Amino acid sequence: MTPHRALSISAAFALGILAGATVGQAQSSDSSVPPEIRKALLARLAEVQTAAESLDADRVFSFVLENNEGALAQNGRVFLTRKEALESTRQGFQRLRRITYQLDEQHITMLSPTVALVTGEGSSTATTVDGRTFTNRFAQSVVFVFAQGEWKVFHSHRSFPPGN
Repeated sequence: MTPHRALSISAAFALGILAGATVGQAQSSDSSVPPEIRKALLARLAEVQTAAESLDADRVFSFVLENNEGALAQNGRVFLTRKEALESTRQGFQRLRRITYQLDEQHITMLSPTVALVTGEGSSTATTVDGRTFTNRFAQSVVFVFAQGEWKVFHSHRSFPPGN
């Protein structure tokens, strides 16, 4: 595995639950999503993005429900538990000095009144602790559930197109 690919995968672990919303720049589809739900989901995604850009894995995972059946899927690897995904994210963040996200588009689909799927694609730019900078395209999907009065991440999947 090339160093660039290894960093890409390390950063991917750190990014796994992100839907990286840049609220004003991302596009949402499906006009059937109630405006108040769209607003709440985009706000939650912005909170996750802010926490990730601060390299705060614990804050990122404060928005993730307990899931022991596949909390995160990342480029061919499944992290079954929230705990395993959190530890991988912590390790990934330790390799980074800085990370930023740009989402080109996103789509929200209501699967039920309390379950939403957010899909999108964009790019992330990561600077390692040794000063190397990488920009990678990604595609992702995040399943949210409305539990205890708020939207929480139940499962996330992120992949990088070939050549990244």
